[in-house]
Amino acid sequence: MATSYRVAVVKWSNADGIAYVIGDELARLGHQPVPFKFDEAVPEGVDVVFSFAPYGEFLQIPLQLNRRNQDRRPVLIHWNTEGIPNPRLPWPLLAGVGLLRSWFGRLAHSERGPVRALINRPPLCYVNRKLHRFRFLGDNIYAYRRGWLHVLAEYSQVYTNLYRQHGIPAFFVPWGTHPSWYADLQLERDIDVFWMGTWRTRRRARLLHRVCKELEARGVCTYIADNVEHPFVFGETRTRFLNRAKITLNLLPTVHDNNFPHRFHMAAGNRSLVVSEPLWPHCPAYRAGQHYVAAAPEALVETIVYYLTHDDERRAIVENAYQLATQEMTLARSIRSIMEEAHARLAEHLG
Repeated sequence: MATSYRVAVVKWSNADGIAYVIGDELARLGHQPVPFKFDEAVPEGVDVVFSFAPYGEFLQIPLQLNRRNQDRRPVLIHWNTEGIPNPRLPWPLLAGVGLLRSWFGRLAHSERGPVRALINRPPLCYVNRKLHRFRFLGDNIYAYRRGWLHVLAEYSQVYTNLYRQHGIPAFFVPWGTHPSWYADLQLERDIDVFWMGTWRTRRRARLLHRVCKELEARGVCTYIADNVEHPFVFGETRTRFLNRAKITLNLLPTVHDNNFPHRFHMAAGNRSLVVSEPLWPHCPAYRAGQHYVAAAPEALVETIVYYLTHDDERRAIVENAYQLATQEMTLARSIRSIMEEAHARLAEHLG
């Protein structure tokens, strides 16, 4: 694909690091990224709008584009990199609650002032702070059915299959690594186990505290960057911690979650072994025992201690993970795949 496009890249905050690296990869591919905030006007004169996550109200973007004349509307891409409700639930329940939650979210931005005022005041405003995963699903279904969403990429094969089984032509694009996320700093690995992120669910909070307490009782050095015990870490600070950590722990907010890629692609490039609970088959490229270590919750402590005392085995898996994350599963490849799909949709759009 030799064509160069002007691509409006959504930012979910003023300092959105993911938007920055997506823009960087687009520029490397020869496109012109144009960043904009999700609640601001979409830039004029762009060929493509590139959305991801979302970390805010995604529907504000297609609703805004729908107000433009047909010949001035860009192709809209959304790369869903957030979870959805448990895919084992019946589809009518998932879709029904999702569309209801999406409808309620749209009321908060109604053009009718009294409706908007009612929804944004207590107690109804609290509804808009709940059921986010149902909203993600409902927004995608609604936008596709209205013809506003031209490309739906999914970072989970499980979610992709679910969409496709119900008539929405999502396609699978795995998460990838950006070069700015890793460096070989030659630091001493003086942290045995590192964990970063928010608790999100009581399940994960309880498991994290139990595992760390048991590890510390056995003399294992842990560092928890949860903005409670220690501050969150980002950018160069995160890279330094991952260069110091022998093991990075991954715990699931729910058993069907797909949070693994976000941690794996940070840790693997910095040669920190990822130990995780068992994963659903969201991405077949990650192989337990080859790229990471999987252990049931009750076996996490013993598994961690084993790999802390078997350096050669740990380093062999770390090297496999490093090669996968930095040579094969790169963000550049993922963005190229999405833009190739956008190119096909643009050809239809213009044709």
